[in-house]
Amino acid sequence: MGVTGSPNGALSYTKFLFVLLRVDDDAAGARLRAAGASIARGFSNDYDIDGTRETQPFETIQFLVRAGDTPAAGPEPHASALALARYAVQVSSKYRPRLEEIDEELRRRLGDAADVVTVNGAVRPPRYTSAEMHEYADRRSPARRNGRLVRNAIIVPISKTSAWWQMGPLERQTFFYPHVDGDARCPVKGHAMAAASGIPVLSRRLFHNPDGYQREGEWDFITYFECEDHGLPVFDEVYAALRNPAENPEWRYVIEGPVWKGKRVLRW
Repeated sequence: MGVTGSPNGALSYTKFLFVLLRVDDDAAGARLRAAGASIARGFSNDYDIDGTRETQPFETIQFLVRAGDTPAAGPEPHASALALARYAVQVSSKYRPRLEEIDEELRRRLGDAADVVTVNGAVRPPRYTSAEMHEYADRRSPARRNGRLVRNAIIVPISKTSAWWQMGPLERQTFFYPHVDGDARCPVKGHAMAAASGIPVLSRRLFHNPDGYQREGEWDFITYFECEDHGLPVFDEVYAALRNPAENPEWRYVIEGPVWKGKRVLRW
């Protein structure tokens, strides 16, 4: 198992817990609701988030329910279980052991009624950025709002290939800006401009694997989006553009996970 990158330097931690009920009946639903109520104690519910406040809650929880039919599983073995999950919860804290306790408690309370798939993340200082990039992307992004106004959540886990991590940091940074593609020998948009239509519509958060990159059976990153209903087709447009190497050559180095789309809910 190779590890690239340092596990240090995290600003805060998050856990996405995906729940697959083995039998989706009334008894299992009651058990799930009771487990959700239990793990929520002491956490601020992100359904009521107000991103305009200067001081944000220290520990948060957010409940999600998958929208629509079960999507196709991704290429990684651990992607199948994630794609099949109907329920998910995100818990965040600056104290990582607190999240481990929540993970254990949820599994214990659900017992044999469900399987739980965990994906860990950490917020880190931005890497491939500049004052111009901040002005172009970050300042134009919408502030997070509560789940009554912004109902949709999209979770996208990805990893990068070994070839990506073998590049130097400055070479990797090039892929996020307009540049001349070394393979095609022609100008390309790069990541930021390929995603331009989503900047004012999609609230985006990036989480790194807190233990490093290139870990077997784990994802390097989780990208989390929130949007209103009219933002869903915009997300699909942006995601298609990012997956097009003619616009965004970075995608040649991406290992895709399943795209999980759900609704933000006050509780399960």
